[in-house]
Amino acid sequence: MTLTRRRLLALGAGLALSGCGSPPPRPLPAAASPSAPSAWSIPVSLPPPWASPPVTRFDRGLRAAVGRYLQPTPEHPEHPWYPGAVCFAAVDGHVAAHFAAGDAVRYAAGKSELPPAERVPARPDTLYDLASLTKVFTAVLALRLLERGRLDLDAPAARYLPSFVDKPGITVRMLLTHTSGLSKDTPLSGETPDERIEHVLRQPPVAPPGTGFLYADQNFIALGAIVAELTGERLDTLVRTQIAAPLGLADTGYLPPESLRPRIAATEGPLRGTVHDPAAAAFGGVSGHAGIFSTAADLAVFGRTLLDGGGPLLKPSTVELMRTDANARFGPAAAHGLGVDVDQAWYMGRLAGRGAFGHTGFTGTSIVLDPRRRAVLVLLTNRVHPDAAWGGINPARKAAADVLGG
Repeated sequence: MTLTRRRLLALGAGLALSGCGSPPPRPLPAAASPSAPSAWSIPVSLPPPWASPPVTRFDRGLRAAVGRYLQPTPEHPEHPWYPGAVCFAAVDGHVAAHFAAGDAVRYAAGKSELPPAERVPARPDTLYDLASLTKVFTAVLALRLLERGRLDLDAPAARYLPSFVDKPGITVRMLLTHTSGLSKDTPLSGETPDERIEHVLRQPPVAPPGTGFLYADQNFIALGAIVAELTGERLDTLVRTQIAAPLGLADTGYLPPESLRPRIAATEGPLRGTVHDPAAAAFGGVSGHAGIFSTAADLAVFGRTLLDGGGPLLKPSTVELMRTDANARFGPAAAHGLGVDVDQAWYMGRLAGRGAFGHTGFTGTSIVLDPRRRAVLVLLTNRVHPDAAWGGINPARKAAADVLGG
């Protein structure tokens, strides 16, 4: 029976991870287990320091841009665009702004506002559900395998993923660039995480592979499965050992422990510290397309590392490949590198146009990296709190980017 969104949100709060059913041909190490050790216990090093002194001329404009959307506006009069936000900006290695505004928790069940004394203010170190920003981390893990000769971008994905045996025309590169023809919908069925993942991987494409751009979570669900298959490790472990640990990202990972809950921004309904994305929740909280939680400061270090040539993560030539538009034949709206958007002014504002790259997340998150100015802009909001149907925040993303790009 296909799972509804309401049922999946309930599952996300407490999935039962055992059950019957036939496993995939080669079981993937992606499904979480109550007895598995937490990847958050993996030690991390200290992050490298930012250059000093800070760049202060952008701070006031960024605070005004972010603050404007903490309240209703004429084009959005019924409620604030988002209850809270954290912004981190840097230019040429110098911090330009790092501040929190509004609330990490503002609403009670039933979407009623909590009394001011019961709200939880957003703080600079508040963790947010990154949603699709997770895809950038998955792309980095895949490109690390490319550098080691373990992964061929132009090989059929079926070479690495038996579940793709009936989709020989889809390559790994197509998964990274959303040109596989897989559907933007993610049909979920099955009683266990493994069964649900397998059901998604078995879905046929809805368009001929390589004939157009269609953004689809299914691409990165499959890519995450390939990474787990080739490494024999779960994605939560890989993110902590291969990305968070060498960069010192102490607040980045899947499945945050209960001890971090007081610092986590609420999302939709009762969710706080449990992944919002229904498919990621159905897979046990760990997937290639969604599931990572992080802070603005951690994401800024991750972004700076990519701007600086990859550091301990990737070679400079690989980062260059990652941020180069691979979809030019499909027009500027489809501009996409390997796991990142390229020059999308609808949220990158004035930073777009000269090779800026980044990503957004459904929960209200975004990162923009501008190699021209070595600019990093991270905006994390919980715009889905208390209701994802209350609207998007692209104007806020663009307004902040316009300040940094002005």
